[in-house]
Amino acid sequence: MNLLHRLFVLSVILLLNACAHFSGNTPSSPPLEVAPVEEEEAEELGNFSLEQDTLYDLLVAEVAAQRNEFSVTLVNYIHQAQITRDPAVIIRAINAAQLAKDTTATKELAYLWLDTEPDSIAAHQILAYQFSVEKNFKEAIYHIDRVIELDGDTRIEALAVSAQTLPEAQQLELLELYSQLNDKHPEKWEVRYSLAIVQRVRKMCEAAITNLDIVIEQQPDFPQAYVVKANCLNEGADKELGFEFIEASYERFPDSYALGRLYASLLIERNDLDTAEEVFAQLLEYYPKSASLLLSHALVMLENGKTEEAKAGFEALLDSKEHRNDASYYLGRIADQAGDKEQAIKRYQEVNGGLHYEVALERSSFLLIELDRKQEATDRLDALRKNNPKFAVQLWFTQYKLALAVNDEALAQTTLDDAIVAYPENEQLLYARAMHFDGKSDLPSMEKDLKTILAINPSNAIAMNALGYTLADKTDRLEEAIQLISAALSLKPENPAIMDSMGWVLFRLGKSQEALLFLAKAYEKYPDGEVAAHLGEVLLSVDQKEQAYALWKVALQRQPDHKILLATLARLAPELLNTTGEQGSEKTDENAPTTDLLKANERTPLELQTPANTGNSDDSLTQEAPATQG
Repeated sequence: MNLLHRLFVLSVILLLNACAHFSGNTPSSPPLEVAPVEEEEAEELGNFSLEQDTLYDLLVAEVAAQRNEFSVTLVNYIHQAQITRDPAVIIRAINAAQLAKDTTATKELAYLWLDTEPDSIAAHQILAYQFSVEKNFKEAIYHIDRVIELDGDTRIEALAVSAQTLPEAQQLELLELYSQLNDKHPEKWEVRYSLAIVQRVRKMCEAAITNLDIVIEQQPDFPQAYVVKANCLNEGADKELGFEFIEASYERFPDSYALGRLYASLLIERNDLDTAEEVFAQLLEYYPKSASLLLSHALVMLENGKTEEAKAGFEALLDSKEHRNDASYYLGRIADQAGDKEQAIKRYQEVNGGLHYEVALERSSFLLIELDRKQEATDRLDALRKNNPKFAVQLWFTQYKLALAVNDEALAQTTLDDAIVAYPENEQLLYARAMHFDGKSDLPSMEKDLKTILAINPSNAIAMNALGYTLADKTDRLEEAIQLISAALSLKPENPAIMDSMGWVLFRLGKSQEALLFLAKAYEKYPDGEVAAHLGEVLLSVDQKEQAYALWKVALQRQPDHKILLATLARLAPELLNTTGEQGSEKTDENAPTTDLLKANERTPLELQTPANTGNSDDSLTQEAPATQG
């Protein structure tokens, strides 16, 4: 073997040793594999020229790869791929481009590959993937079509699956492209299946089911087709037919994760929790390491009263990256409901993110205060604020809610004062303190905070309305009040709380007929007890007692403990209170269904509730929903 061949074989060995850098780790598309080159075959490789520095460039590229200097590797490989046009070098260059996440280079090299080998299936696969990522669907489908024509393997449905998250125009484009592809290759069930996926996304379920039936006839052991059809049927008018198909499909494919989860979710909707528990247990036999299945199974067992079995399930999840927070929360909740406060605090404090973070934080802090460890609770919240400045305001509100929950007036006031020192222009904190002052009948302090908000944000209709309503309800500064409320109404003309304020200030100004127009519209939009109290009082003032009493009776049935409504009735219609009897508040179900979490809408009965803010305003400065006025 001459020196040139020895050097070249050395470069090939270095090239193959570096494959670990390029195969199996490509972030953009599937890695390419090239058969090893035997030494005796070296003569048959591309005619490399030392004058073109090919060998040198390849050696530099491989040494750079060993040192993780991939930019150097990529530049050298691209250069030599263009010079040699050798498929082996092009493939290595593509792998280097993929590793460097250089999509432009990846595409250019794939086109170079096609220029040297027009029927390269792998090159078309790479381009199909790259164009799919770029949402250039026409080009992606073109290369998918070429792979089909070349009898190669490709994930035809991958692009169709992505349609669910696309805007309507792109969904329609994919629908048309897959329809054309299906017309061209009617024998390819994979194309028909992909078309059905896009049709389901576009809510064309009848057409999708027609195509899926053909797919199922051709491929009866392809469970994914049953999953899509099951979803189509479940989204249709005949829910019972859909349920029966899903049930039969799951019996046919008991190892199908998607069918099993769908079937279990429908069983939960039907309140058949025993069967749902069985389904999750069966799925776990096939997928014993699935954290999501373990969580679902434990939740259903908890709902079925199997607390110890559920507890074991949650404990098994404590090492899970996905659902550790959920497991800790529910273990805390189990301990909490069993009266083991120390264990509950421990588990709640392990929750450091996710759906239950705020509830767990509030509950653990509340339990600490209950155990006379208020300083520990506030120190922990303070530490969390320092470590998570992004959530500092939210954590101040958490501390304020806790103070209210335990009736610690001093802590509530100090919390808001300290929070505003840290965030002097935070409108939500200023508004919360204004409402707190209102609850203490400290009108000057309330007015000062609301005016501070308006100085920061003159278009804050909520603060404007709160100040206007308070002036109308508790002072004789009615002209000032109506100016503020009018300005707020011009900013939020459809807000029922502001409509109610306008009606109330007009009534205070002696304009009862005008007041009725605003109050009636406010009540229609938001039939709250406070609005009912105002509307009834104005109706009574214009000799419409029968209508006022009828309105109040309905409002009293809806909100029997509404303080402003009760105060108004005690003043104007005490006989309604006497005939209604003892009023009791609606009670929270202490056994609220745990399985609601499976629908991502679970609320714990242990969650602290924030007392209603006073003032005619929304609960938040950013929400549109009306809130109580007093």
